[in-house]
Formats: sequence, C-alpha cells, structure tokens
Amino acid sequence: MKVSLKHIIRQASIMLALLFITSCGFQLRGSYALPASLQNICLEQGEYKLLGDELERRLVRSRVNLVDANCASLKLIDAKLDRDVLSLFPNAQVAEYELIYSVTYSLQMPEQQMRLFNVQTVRDYQDDPDAVLAKSKEMKLLLAELRRYAAEQILLQLASMENR
Repeated sequence: MKVSLKHIIRQASIMLALLFITSCGFQLRGSYALPASLQNICLEQGEYKLLGDELERRLVRSRVNLVDANCASLKLIDAKLDRDVLSLFPNAQVAEYELIYSVTYSLQMPEQQMRLFNVQTVRDYQDDPDAVLAKSKEMKLLLAELRRYAAEQILLQLASMENR
C-alpha cells in the first residue's frame, strides 16, 4: 500500500489544526464546563417535560452525569409564557407581541440550603389574523426556541456557580 506525500501532509495538517483548536480552549456551542460540585446532578422535571428534556440534553452534552440520589438536585419549579402587546394595526388588532418565557428553578447542593434562580427569554412575534394556521405553527416553533434559550441560560448560571 502506497501512501503519497500529499496524503501525509493533509493528515498532518488536520492533526495540527485539531491540536491548535483544543489547546486554545475551544468548546462546541452549548457545551459548558460546570464546576466539579455539579458533575453529578439529579434533575427533577416535574410537569415541565419539554423544558426538562431540553435541559437534560444540554447537561449530557456538557458531560454531566444524571443520577438519582446523593448529589446536587436541580428542580424545575415553574415555567410560563406571557404575551405583551407591542404594536397594533390601524384597526386596533394586535400586530406584534412580545413573548416572555420565564423559568424558576431551584438548586439544592448536598448539605446546603436550597437556592432559587430565575431565567427569562424574550422574543418578538408578529401576528397576522389572516394566517391563523401558519401563525400557530410559528408559535410552536418559537416556544421550542424559547425553551432552548432558557435551558442554555440555566446552564450558563450553573457554569458560573463557583463564583456565587
């Protein structure tokens, strides 16, 4: 089997590029380095399964072990969507909403008091009364996006726990 010089140079270039990327601390987006005290988490989703599933995916991506006991407990307490009117059409129908997705969760470290945290994500949503079906599908997509942003914000807060 012959290996060409061109092939060896290409392989060496790829290896060198990977070495530089990993040595500079590069991480994939959505992957966070959580403190050692949060490497094992018990996640309690409660009635917020969709948000809990998104949070679980992000925790696993951040190399956190999801366990059942004897560890930090992360509990989703409340998640709600509020809508505020941003603008109106000339006929007084709502033209644009601001969607506000708020999540309250608690973190209980072993042998410490439970602490409450909040995250909030906001998106604008343009309403069109003539396209009700399309707008309901868009609303579902926006809500899924707001859940993703909220899960990311929770992980950012967890990643900064050593400084709190």
